[in-house]
Amino acid sequence: MNYITFDIETYSPSKLDKIDTNEFRCSVCGAYFSWLDEYIAFLEDDISVFLEMTKEAELIVGYNHIGFDLPVLQKYSSWNLLDLPNYDIMAQIHSQAGFRPRLNDICKANLNQDIKTDSYEVYKHYYWDKKWFELIDYCMNDVRLTEKVFQIITKEGKLKYFDLHQSKEVILQKPKPGKVEIESAPDLIF
Repeated sequence: MNYITFDIETYSPSKLDKIDTNEFRCSVCGAYFSWLDEYIAFLEDDISVFLEMTKEAELIVGYNHIGFDLPVLQKYSSWNLLDLPNYDIMAQIHSQAGFRPRLNDICKANLNQDIKTDSYEVYKHYYWDKKWFELIDYCMNDVRLTEKVFQIITKEGKLKYFDLHQSKEVILQKPKPGKVEIESAPDLIF
């Protein structure tokens, strides 16, 4: 199956200090392309190249990308990105477990590692400080770990998570080509 695992980092043109997908723009998009077996970063001027490549994928994989990344990327697209064959890991967890864990918590439970190389308070300034290497590195780290979590789902069909400090498991719909149905679209989470 040809698929893309991706994540984006954003900035607010008006330097708004709240989460608003209507305001946000994409500073960098990091992606893993299974058919190339490559990780590639796209800066804002190259987002159209990334979006064209999504047309070649049988599945688009992300973590909260339906509720956050796609609404931001929609500003760069002439077609509806929700029509892509999307597999949103957080939405899958929410539909089965009833809550929306952070990617960092899923990585702790399944990979025994944190994902955050910096805090939001630090990396939100990378764009304005023109720290491109740090911004791309931060984004690509999230992509690598999302891909690792996706591989666990693909192989095992389940993930561990912590609920009140107890380790539990959730059985998830195994990824397959085509549009993946979920019970409800997730709200934004940070």
